[in-house]
Amino acid sequence: MAWRIVTTATMGPHEGAIAQLAATGCQIDRLPADATTWTPELIARFAPTADAYVGTFRGIGLPRAVIEASPRARVITSPIIGVEHIDVKAATEAGILVAHGAMSENFDGMAEAGVMLIAATRKALAGKTAVVRAGEWKTAPAGRLVLGSTIGILGLGRIGQGVARRLAGWDCEILAADPYVDPAVAEGLGVALVGIDGLFRRSDVVVVLATLTPETRHIVNADRIALMKRGSALINIGRGGCVDDAAVIAALESGQLATVAIDAWETEPAPTDHPLRRHPAVIATSHDVGHSDDLYARIPVVAAENTLAALEGRRPPYLQNPAALPAWHARRLDAPKTDYVEVI
Repeated sequence: MAWRIVTTATMGPHEGAIAQLAATGCQIDRLPADATTWTPELIARFAPTADAYVGTFRGIGLPRAVIEASPRARVITSPIIGVEHIDVKAATEAGILVAHGAMSENFDGMAEAGVMLIAATRKALAGKTAVVRAGEWKTAPAGRLVLGSTIGILGLGRIGQGVARRLAGWDCEILAADPYVDPAVAEGLGVALVGIDGLFRRSDVVVVLATLTPETRHIVNADRIALMKRGSALINIGRGGCVDDAAVIAALESGQLATVAIDAWETEPAPTDHPLRRHPAVIATSHDVGHSDDLYARIPVVAAENTLAALEGRRPPYLQNPAALPAWHARRLDAPKTDYVEVI
């Protein structure tokens, strides 16, 4: 059958995923370019016939109201690793799989970027390059060694573990705060698990790698930054909402933070007049610091594979909500046999 794929007016750099799905005979239904919210009219137009949703749905998301109005849907695919735009809880309850771009090119690229930024912040790279751009010479702070420093990782998931592995030969102490990680995993990496406040007190550099949830919103705030050693560094390559930007700006101005690297912003794109975009002690990137041509080549392939696997009755290679599998199987078995292909 011709599966119906709902996507946005354009997928930007991930448009190749839609091209691959269309090439297999899928029908592509695109939201209007001016859609800024799911109106009842849009839901009625797209949701009842959607077999899959593919895209980041930036600015519009995939809320519970859309998911609950999608009786045929069996997969929602985020081409990127992030799924904040999807109501994953609603999808899981509905027996809809959520697949995402969690391939090694993503994790490895971000882990490499994390280590790069740790070295860059310790070496005061932002200040040194700002001095040269301003026409000066050797007037920036000298920076410090990574050797002998304490690096704190907030969130020891796959990226955090990759950072820890890559730091193994740097002769630094590695701490992590993560209530969900297996202590045996941390021990195997030579990482000491500590409480979050202890992480901020002891670290010379804190790397934020937490996902954004109600629990982690502004988990890095003025109080936590005040716990840090004066002149330490903060790196956010996790999610923007985990860090209170106003607190970071104040800490830079007071000297509590010597340098900051920010790739994930509270609002994206970050406003052009955002103080952190031009601050001389900040390394600022546009939520792409770990990206590569290798990753961009894989994203459309993986997104198409994830989507087709679920549509054909197979577990997607990169599944974000495995808890949905029992309900997903039941949902498929209850559906008309002509609507599903069972692959053993």
